[in-house]
Amino acid sequence: MGNSFRQHPGPAIYAPKQTPVTDDLLEVGLLVAFGMIGFSFLLIIPGIRSWERGWAMIRVFVTLFIGASILVSNFGYDWYTDTICTRTQYKPYINLPNASQEIQAQVGLHIGLRGINVTLREMDCGVDSAPYKRPFLREIINYNEQFFWADPWRQGRFGFGRYAGRFAQTFRADEFRGTPYPILWVAEYFTFDGEGLRWGRKFRQAGWYTHIFMWLAFALYLVSILLFVNTIHHGALIMLYMGLVLCLAVFTYGNVIMNGEGNVLKMKIPFQDGVLDPQYGWSWWLTLVTGVFSVIVSVFILIANRARPDLTAIFFHHTFVIEEEFVHSAIEESTADVGPLIPTRSGSRKTKTIRRTRAARSTINTPRDPYSIALKDVSQAV
Repeated sequence: MGNSFRQHPGPAIYAPKQTPVTDDLLEVGLLVAFGMIGFSFLLIIPGIRSWERGWAMIRVFVTLFIGASILVSNFGYDWYTDTICTRTQYKPYINLPNASQEIQAQVGLHIGLRGINVTLREMDCGVDSAPYKRPFLREIINYNEQFFWADPWRQGRFGFGRYAGRFAQTFRADEFRGTPYPILWVAEYFTFDGEGLRWGRKFRQAGWYTHIFMWLAFALYLVSILLFVNTIHHGALIMLYMGLVLCLAVFTYGNVIMNGEGNVLKMKIPFQDGVLDPQYGWSWWLTLVTGVFSVIVSVFILIANRARPDLTAIFFHHTFVIEEEFVHSAIEESTADVGPLIPTRSGSRKTKTIRRTRAARSTINTPRDPYSIALKDVSQAV
């Protein structure tokens, strides 16, 4: 059947179909991973007692939200972003057919910690009174190009040679590949490194310092989960440090890109119908909100654990035991059947009672086995 209706039998070969990448696969994978953990927890909720079900849901989903926010912001490309709809030249080479014709498209710049993402999508921007007519009917103009400066995190020499940085080498390779002109126009601003135009350098430095703080916050996040299982106080302290590190990360990013070395101009990329002026994106704001939220929650847990440790233990599903009450009850049980005290030469009944009270206090200060405490009290009473 495979050779039917074929003059030259052979395997079927189809032409490649190039489609634009509209979502970051790494971000989607992280969200799916945390979503699977949350869905798995929802399956075991019926096995939890009714009065503990609500506390367990709050603990689990708050923990998943903080962890997902840290990782998605760390690998996200919306720390500094802007989008503009404008008329622009499509192809960079003027000797090609229809190269001089302009298109109307949406150009987006998305800056992350490890590189930038430039998008180009053809659409009617409404800049002309007449309806927009596509000049390139056989092409679907929908591009999403990434340029990295990480791994290795070095600036490299000036230029586009073998000793240049990774970003400059990628930019030169895209020029030879024929990447659309608006994308090259945006990416070229990150290759300048002098005369007050050091945007590529400052964003690379900001990404380097910030991604270190993000990994430190994720490590503290894992440690806090382990500590909350045993000691609520230490888990809340580590959570407080994690929130402060996240706040320090967003402060460091903003400080470096605004006051970095050799930066005298704010980044603005002009186009025919507007200016691409990046601002803080959702990754920066999500990190800030997560950091402030972690600080507030950790401080609340510390105060609640100090004021009402019994209620805090119930919320975290811990067993609340007061050691002093346990020792007092052991002492009272051991001295209950002793009977009346016999006055001795050293003192009366009152003196004997005072001695017994002092012995009980010293036992509380140095906790030992309750059975040995009881035996010792009985021997002293007899």
